[in-house]
Parts: sequence; C-alpha cells; structure tokens
Amino acid sequence: MGSFVSSVVSVAIKASNYFKNMNPLVSLGITLFISWALRPKVPEISDFGTNEFDDFERGILLNKQSNDANIPVIYGERLTGGTRIFLETSGTDNTYLYMAIIMAEGEINDIEEILIDDKVVTWASALSNGTEVEVGSGDSNFYKDSTSLIRIEPHYGTDAQSASTLLSTLSNWGSNHKLSGLCYLALRFKWNQDAFTGIPKVQAKIQGKKVVAYNSGLVAQTAAYSTNPSWCLLDYLTNARYGKGLAVTEIDLQSFYDASLVCETQVTTIFRW
Repeated sequence: MGSFVSSVVSVAIKASNYFKNMNPLVSLGITLFISWALRPKVPEISDFGTNEFDDFERGILLNKQSNDANIPVIYGERLTGGTRIFLETSGTDNTYLYMAIIMAEGEINDIEEILIDDKVVTWASALSNGTEVEVGSGDSNFYKDSTSLIRIEPHYGTDAQSASTLLSTLSNWGSNHKLSGLCYLALRFKWNQDAFTGIPKVQAKIQGKKVVAYNSGLVAQTAAYSTNPSWCLLDYLTNARYGKGLAVTEIDLQSFYDASLVCETQVTTIFRW
C-alpha cells in the first residue's frame, strides 16, 4: 500500500511541476481536478440499523425519491445508486411494480452490472441501450418458480432517445417521457415474498460520460469513454447543461492536450473504484 501511495504522490508532484508552465487558469483547474480524484476513498458503511436518510447524510449512494435531487455526472467507472422518479403497480393484487430511476447525465458508455438489494443480477443476455432483457434462469435470487422476477430496459442518455417501451405499457408513461440526455433504468418487478421485502434498491456499475478528446493537431474526436482527467475536465468546462459552458475558443486546447499525455498512463487508474 505504501509503494502505491508513494507512486501516486510522485505522479501528483510531477504533474504539478508540469502544469506550472501552462496557462494559470488551466493549471489551477487541472491541479484541483487531480486533487479531487486522488482524495481518499470513503469506505462503504453497512446500512444495518440505519434508514435511507441516515445513509444519504453519510454520502452513501442509495436510491432516493425526489423531484429536485442533483443528477450526477459520472466520469470513468463507478458503482452508483439513483433517484426514483416513477413508481406504479399493476396487475392482479398489484403483482407488478414498475420503476424509472435516473442514474446519471448522459450519454454514458455502458452499464456493466446491476445490483438489486446488493445482489448482482444475472441477465438472460447482455445489457444494451434501449433493449429489454429479463433475469436469466441461472440467477437463484431473482429467477424463481421458472419465472423471471425482473425485466429491465436501460437507457444510456442520448439526446434523441425514445420513451421506454417497458413503461409505455402503463397509461401514465407516454411517448413524450423520453428523459432526453439522462441515463436511466426502466424496471418491472414481479412480487415474490422470497425475493423482495419492500421497494427494491437498485445500483449500477456504470462506465460513465462520453467525452470529446483532441488529437495532436487539436482536431476534435468523436465523443468516447475516457478515464483521462484532462479530457474529463475539458468536458465539464465546456458543457452548457451541467458544466461551466465555456466556448472551445476560450480554452487553451494545446495545454489540455499536453496534460492528457502526462495523465494518460500515470493517473487514469484513479478513476476505477
């Protein structure tokens, strides 16, 4: 562990020295961004004996239900909870529970894993944008009595995404409910007393926001998944929806490109936790 910390500190010092020759504002921004990324990881706290409000106050990313909660911007990869914006039951004796839960700003790159009540779900096929999939028969937690208990339809948050077909079977979710630009999950749970004790907690391991990088000629590349802090910071500074909204012409792109080369192999691993 000591050698890891030493190497990280060494990288930070080298990067700091390199940034001295940059535009002062760019240098400050990148240094602060790396300082934030190198912050100590907060250990997970068991939710035994606590309620959802207590967990939220401790910074634990559980599910919230709100109409004004902040929507996170995820760079790199992380496990995250979400904000429930829609709940409705249907069927005889309310057999089915439908849920829409916002996970992050879009467009994200991928959803690698879904956890329901802290249990990893095994799906019948790979998760993909806008496609319904149900629990596979090999999942002993959520496949019972020869029946899948969960269907899911992930939406990765493109601006042009369509409304969920899974939720559109309900009268209260129409074709205009697109949640454009937001990554969200549409889910349907079938009640089973051996699998659920209440409203299920949903978490997802997400490969986050696609960002624009620039090549050596300072030509913009197609937005793609990146763990490079330089390009992630540039995305935040230029994004008008959730960031600073600066025009690219106000940015010293050469400094960001130079910084990206420093960061490429030395600090990208800090974005995986």
